[in-house]
Formats: sequence, C-alpha cells, structure tokens
Amino acid sequence: MKDKELRRLIGSRAKQRRIELGLNQPYVAEKMGVATSTIVRYEAGTIDNTKKLVLDGLAETLHVSVEWLRGETDECETDITDKKELFIKT
Repeated sequence: MKDKELRRLIGSRAKQRRIELGLNQPYVAEKMGVATSTIVRYEAGTIDNTKKLVLDGLAETLHVSVEWLRGETDECETDITDKKELFIKT
C-alpha cells in the first residue's frame, strides 16, 4: 500500500471510530496532546507524519489497535477501561 493510500485509510478509520464512540475532534486532540487541526489533518489523510508514536497515541485514544488503524486487520479490538471519561453509543 502506498503512503498516500495508507494515510487515507488511517484517517478514515480514525474518523469512523471517533464518530462511533461519540467523541469530537477537540477531545481526541486534547487526549493526544496535539492541536485540533492536527486531528483534522489526520482524518483527512493529508498529514505526512504517521510515526509509530502518533499512531500509538491515536490507537490508545480511540481504543483500537494500531494494526486496525493501518488496515492490517478488520478486527477492531477494543479495551475500554476509562468509562468515566468515555460514553459509548450502543
């Protein structure tokens, strides 16, 4: 998979999961310690920086595996332990 396609896939999956969890972009940005505009760029697939550290933070914040974000698996593996801060729509 080309870098551009990978960035789009990561962005698409991150946005899908964020919406699924009912989270907004500022919340995700705050949890990751980045600007909201950075999350917007990740979700749009326009940011070139897909470092492991960033992917780890995004995966942790969205309660998914890095492998799922990268499209290496279709299993979303969730382990939500922070129920005080996270309300999940069912």
